[in-house]
Amino acid sequence: MPNLLPDIWGLRENGRLIWFTLITFVMIAAVVWKLRRPKPDRPTTWAEAMGGAVYVFALFLLMYAIVPHEFITAADKNWDWSTNSYIIKSTTEIPFWTSQTWPFSIDLQHGVRDPLVVLIYIAFFAGNIAMFVLWQKRPTVTEAAEAKPVEAGTSKFGRPLKAKA
Repeated sequence: MPNLLPDIWGLRENGRLIWFTLITFVMIAAVVWKLRRPKPDRPTTWAEAMGGAVYVFALFLLMYAIVPHEFITAADKNWDWSTNSYIIKSTTEIPFWTSQTWPFSIDLQHGVRDPLVVLIYIAFFAGNIAMFVLWQKRPTVTEAAEAKPVEAGTSKFGRPLKAKA
């Protein structure tokens, strides 16, 4: 994948993470756009089902494999969130209690990177379940047409009528 991002603010070295995240959210936006339209009254064709399956598989591949992997790669290589960098080290004194040191160490890899990856998975999974539920509850074309209010007309004075005469 060509990296067309400028070399400012670390965009070029994080290009794969940025591009794949952008592609993922564009694909999710396409699904949300499709959710707003009612489903047709006719049954789904084989080609439509296979096209949807390939689309969902590609989206799952991006959400659960590529984006978390690129985040881990960027955190390790570009941001130096490794086991050598610490948030809390066991040799550091506890604030306001200078005679004691912390009984544990928290490095950036296990204390920040890994919980963020878990949050990525949880967010995508929750969105996944919500999209599945919304997709199944879409109204058909006839149900959507029946749900719209029908204009009854106006009287000769310009007021709306309650029912057709």
